[in-house]
Amino acid sequence: MNRPTVIDPQSLTWLELGEAQRLLIDQFPRLALGLDLDGRIQWVNPAGAEALGYERAELRGQALIGSLLAREEVEARAAMLGNELRTRIPADARVFSARLQRGLADEYGWLLRTKGGEARSVTLSLGTLRDANGVVTGLIAVEQSGPARADAPVPMTHHDSLTGLPSRAVLQDRAEMAIQRAARAGTQLGVLLIELDNFAALCESQGQTVGDDLLRATAGRLHFELRKTDSAVRLDNGQFAALLIDLHHEGEAEMVARKIAAALAGPVNTGIEVLRPRCRVGVAVYPQHGDQLLTLLQAAEQALTTARQAEAEVVMAATSAPTST
Repeated sequence: MNRPTVIDPQSLTWLELGEAQRLLIDQFPRLALGLDLDGRIQWVNPAGAEALGYERAELRGQALIGSLLAREEVEARAAMLGNELRTRIPADARVFSARLQRGLADEYGWLLRTKGGEARSVTLSLGTLRDANGVVTGLIAVEQSGPARADAPVPMTHHDSLTGLPSRAVLQDRAEMAIQRAARAGTQLGVLLIELDNFAALCESQGQTVGDDLLRATAGRLHFELRKTDSAVRLDNGQFAALLIDLHHEGEAEMVARKIAAALAGPVNTGIEVLRPRCRVGVAVYPQHGDQLLTLLQAAEQALTTARQAEAEVVMAATSAPTST
C-alpha cells in the first residue's frame, strides 16, 4: 500500500537524495522542489507539479525566480532578510540560502504562480542538499502544512526537529565510515561531548522556551564553527556531540574544542533576556581513546566529568580508554 511521506520541515541539512528517497518524495502529498545553487529547478514531485498545473518536465531547468516566483516577491524577501541578518542580501537565488548558511531554519510564505497565472500561497521550508562528503550541492524546498494525522505519514527525517542537526543514528553511521577511512589512511578523528553549564537550572527558572532558544542558538553556532565534513548532534539535557574527521594529531581536536567553547560563550538574546552561556567540552580521539563511537563517547564523558570537577573548560580524555561491551 502506498502511503504519503512526511518530510521534516525543520531539517536544515539533507544528504544527497538517493533512489529510495526520491521514490518516497514522489509520494509526498504536497509540493517538494529540488533546486541547484543558482535557483534552477532540478526536479519537482508529482503532487507539486499537479498543484501548479505543470508537467514535471516543463519545470526542469527553469529558474524558480521568474517561472514560479515573481521578482517582486524575491525583492521583498531580500529586504526582509537584510534587516534581520543585518547585511545586504541580493534579490536573487541567495535569498533561499541566506538563513541556512547561518545555521538558521528557513520557513517562509511565498506566492507561487501556477501555469494558468493564478497565485498560490504556500509556506516553504528550505534545507540544504549535501553529497557524501558534506559539500552542499543544492537546496530542497518542501511545502509546510498543519500537523499530519498520526496514522497517515511514514516519517522521513534523520534530524532533530528542534535544532535541525542530524540525529544520533546519523552520527553512528558517519562515525563508522569515518573510523574505517581513518584506519586505512592512518589519520585520526575526534569526538567532542559538549555540555551547556546549568542547562536544567536555566529551564527550571526561565522556562523551557528559553531553554529551546538556547539549544537552537548553540546548534547554529556549532553548524558555523565546524567544517562541512564534520558532524554535530543534539543529545539530552543540554548536551551535544561532535565528530571531527581527517585529523592528523590529537592537538587538533583540542584546538577545535577550545574554539567551540569560545563561540558558545557569546551572549544569546532570547527576546526575554540576554543569556551568557558557558559550556564544558570533553575530548576523545581515535585511535588513542577507542576504536568505536560508543567507546569514544565514554572516554569523552569521563573527560567531561573531570572538567566539571576541575571547573575546566576543555579536558582531553585519559590515554587509557574504557572498553566497550
